Amino acid sequence: MHENDAKEAGRKQTVSRIIDANVNRAAEGLRVIEEIARFEKGDERLVRELKEMRHAIRRLPALFDVRPEECRDSDRDVGGRFSTGSEGTRTGFEGIARANFHRAEEGLRAIEEFGKLLRPDSSARVKDLRFRLYTLETALLGAMGGRSGMPAAPFLYTFVDRSLVAAADVGRVAQELVTGGSGMIQYRAKGLGRASMLADLGAVIAAAAPVGIPVIVNDDPSLAAESGADGVHLGPGDPPVAGARELLGPSRIIGVSIRSLDALAAVPAGLVDYLAVGSVFPTGTKADAVVTGIGLIEEVRSRTRLPVVAIGGITAGNAARVLEAGADGLAVISAVLRGDIAKNCFTLMKIVATSR
Repeated sequence: MHENDAKEAGRKQTVSRIIDANVNRAAEGLRVIEEIARFEKGDERLVRELKEMRHAIRRLPALFDVRPEECRDSDRDVGGRFSTGSEGTRTGFEGIARANFHRAEEGLRAIEEFGKLLRPDSSARVKDLRFRLYTLETALLGAMGGRSGMPAAPFLYTFVDRSLVAAADVGRVAQELVTGGSGMIQYRAKGLGRASMLADLGAVIAAAAPVGIPVIVNDDPSLAAESGADGVHLGPGDPPVAGARELLGPSRIIGVSIRSLDALAAVPAGLVDYLAVGSVFPTGTKADAVVTGIGLIEEVRSRTRLPVVAIGGITAGNAARVLEAGADGLAVISAVLRGDIAKNCFTLMKIVATSR
């Protein structure tokens, strides 16, 4: 065998192993979801569609001329020996469903990408399956009350900011924010290890999910996907919106920060669920924040139908002015987390209620 032929054969063997591993990954995830649809929801239509998709996934190796019995080598699969901290915790049937939809979607994405090296036309078929799976995810989690949409305006948008909240207090703070009337909660952490962030998010989601409050992850779409959070918030310099939407699918929430009308014009149409405008006032939470003033809220409100969230330096003393300018949500960090959280939420919620 010529050297080039040997390299090509080696590449095909590697790609075949990747496709085989991810077919198993995706099909196993679908089987778990199918059992939830069958025994927890009793939804015959969803069970049938999930089973059909699982069988379609099991047929994918043939589309790429992959023979599992020839390429599988479990002893040499170094990745099979590792697991993440999030794999050890689940928050009920909904948490299991979220994690396994993510597992299946990740598997299909890997097959789609590596399959292009063998048969691009078959890879397009995998993409169709992945988008069909997003639709099934929306249907099942919606039926379970597990995919939270944007809250009705006006609403209070609070934060579990790890620069202000100790690890031991994450669950308690999240519960206080839920009890205090939060319409949406964002998890924000800088410099923490992934295992710690996943553990934090498990506690936040456990507090918020039972009452349908969306949990948003700051900056990191992959962390949002892996944790089962309801969405991600992206600022300048974060991963692009299109890539986040591709990863998270159509049903999860994506918010973006804007500081100017030019930034508003650059927001990708149809991919974003809300806009965060600010910093409206000077803030000590973010040292490099650009102060935009209330006027930008009015300008943005007049140019978009998307929900507008005001952020930056918002307190009980200026919240009413922000809502009057057209904001749908008040994103509040320090004015809630510093001091008595329950009392701070109560004060802000009185202002929110008055503006309804």
